[in-house]
Amino acid sequence: MNLVYIAIFGALGSLARYGVGVWAKNTLGLIFPYGTLLVNVLGSFILGFIVTLAFENRVSESTRLAIAVGFCGAFTTFSTFELELMNAILEHKYGLAALYVVSSLTLGLGAVFLGRGLAGML
Repeated sequence: MNLVYIAIFGALGSLARYGVGVWAKNTLGLIFPYGTLLVNVLGSFILGFIVTLAFENRVSESTRLAIAVGFCGAFTTFSTFELELMNAILEHKYGLAALYVVSSLTLGLGAVFLGRGLAGML
């Protein structure tokens, strides 16, 4: 049954990823890869939150797998991050590339800690 949950939540994660990307493109523009940054930060928060709850036995293994593996696995986009970073480097946009790396890593790590902290307060 876990495979079914992973598949369903993976489909939801993919749809959410697409929706965030379209929203970011239409709202914030294409100057910076906001959509990818946003899904990676949100995914980091969700992952930190659900893994903390699972570690404390406050959610089932099926729930952890559905959300962490299914949803977050489909929602976050590290390979897209790498492609966008490569494109910025090839276009000699080194400042943008550096900003993207630093903001992705710091905001993502901060989101994991925030998710962990919030789950710990529940």
